[in-house]
Amino acid sequence: MEFRIQKAEFLKGLRIAQSIADRKSTMPMLANVLLRTSGKSKLMVAATDLNVSISAELKSQNTAEGGLTVGAKALHDIIGNMPRDEITIRRADNNWAEISAGTVNYRLVGMPDRDFPKVPDHHEVEFSEVQAEVLREMIDRTLFSVCNDETRFHLNGVLFESDGSVTRMVSTDGHRLSKVERTLEGAPSLTAGIIIPKKGVSEIKRLLEGAGKAGIAVKTPYVFVRAESMILAVKLIESQFPPYEQVIPKEHTREVIIDRQKLLGALKRAQLMSSETRGVKFNVVEGGLVISSDNPEIGEVREELEAQYSGDKVSIGFNPKYVIELLSQMATDQVTIELNGELDPGLMRPFSDDQYLGVVMPMRI
Repeated sequence: MEFRIQKAEFLKGLRIAQSIADRKSTMPMLANVLLRTSGKSKLMVAATDLNVSISAELKSQNTAEGGLTVGAKALHDIIGNMPRDEITIRRADNNWAEISAGTVNYRLVGMPDRDFPKVPDHHEVEFSEVQAEVLREMIDRTLFSVCNDETRFHLNGVLFESDGSVTRMVSTDGHRLSKVERTLEGAPSLTAGIIIPKKGVSEIKRLLEGAGKAGIAVKTPYVFVRAESMILAVKLIESQFPPYEQVIPKEHTREVIIDRQKLLGALKRAQLMSSETRGVKFNVVEGGLVISSDNPEIGEVREELEAQYSGDKVSIGFNPKYVIELLSQMATDQVTIELNGELDPGLMRPFSDDQYLGVVMPMRI
């Protein structure tokens, strides 16, 4: 095997491949990237951790057909630091890779391509074309609230629902929930929601950077996402997502409308006095919101904010990290906070947009 390829073209495939390759696996091959030439002008680059796989068909000038696998991160770093735009790679004896550009020559330990795991086949699936920017924005709005506790695997991903016109993404870790709905033209029509694991969602987000259109296809047990010459296959979580609609409060007795940036700033300051067990207190009063926090080991803080509110006073505690992360995903100047009692969850949404919301469970203060 021997081929020449432009540095920028090569890095396009290696950028995602090196993030998917599993360097911690007990299978050394999973830390590698597959390079396989086809015909005179195609190079396939692939990587997998057995749950998330990437395959890219890149433009190259092939002198000899064949295949090879080499360490994904090492190859990415080497190519990224090459001084010339054109890279030449040749398979030498014992599956070593000889990499050269100008006067720079590397020899990299490789492994035979026949031992590389089979990447899910996308050729028989039918892709639906959607706006990549809308899908990426939906991922941003939900990725942060995915559960990291691997024993609760049914929460370790983002729920994706679509009826062909309205698309919905939901995530929760049991302490907070985020939900976004968008009209995503061209989205596939699914009979049931699918759960895309967190790593897969992160790689889909990376794949969509700078893309105009994206293709989506679901063929159990995988979801396939295509952007230009790259196709990502993500193995779905085979479990039941909790009935999230039951968590979202349907009614509220108190509604606070407040400046988002001022609330964010106050929460970040109050967070300095909070801890894992001691959150931040929201004291809702006529015409305002008082943010406070006290920690016997450090000190205390109290800040008054103006807000649109008329009604009875109520005090409720929240983990400031959860509220800060939720507010950071909103773009409007004002946000609405819907509350009931001090032990009831709070619902927060952009003042001018009801297609995105977050629910945060209260803390005892």
